[in-house]
Amino acid sequence: MAPRRAQAGERVDRKRRDLVVAAYETIVRTGLANLRTREVAAAAGITVATLHYYFPAKDDLVRAVLEYAIRERIVAALAVEDVPGGLRRIRAMVGALRARAAAQPGMFRLLHEMIWLSHDDPALATLLAGWHGEWHEAIRGWLADARAAGEVRPDLDLAETATALMYLVFGLVLRPPLPGGVPDDVTAAVELVLSRRES
Repeated sequence: MAPRRAQAGERVDRKRRDLVVAAYETIVRTGLANLRTREVAAAAGITVATLHYYFPAKDDLVRAVLEYAIRERIVAALAVEDVPGGLRRIRAMVGALRARAAAQPGMFRLLHEMIWLSHDDPALATLLAGWHGEWHEAIRGWLADARAAGEVRPDLDLAETATALMYLVFGLVLRPPLPGGVPDDVTAAVELVLSRRES
């Protein structure tokens, strides 16, 4: 039996994905400011004109790269939903993101650049706000599970604590330079704050 030929829609989806992956790898390597569609097209083995058929504007490609980075490189890599217990999920999230940031710092460079761009780009801001909203709700749910199990302080404001954890994780993955001898692993400190019971 002859192999099934890809339908037109499948070919378009595959080509768009190839372009997004090529653009992602380019941005991770050189930074968003140095993204050139000509370089992306060459990496994907097509012409610039063909690239613009799939992504009419460079901003369209950049937004597609951000969505790819979040969904397939960050969220998919965490896989904490299989971890039992709210506090364990938070630990797994912090540990996985810390390890991913050490192994692939360019990924978070991209995210950092996108966050700054979103201040002047409403469409990008909407995309990021949607993802951050989903992430916030997930953390809040894990905190609620941990509180119900008696694993965290009963007086925690779940929404504020979820926001604080998100900001802490952003600092952790962006890896600001620290003076020599200053530890960069805050996992134990996070657990101490969350786990401390009222006396």
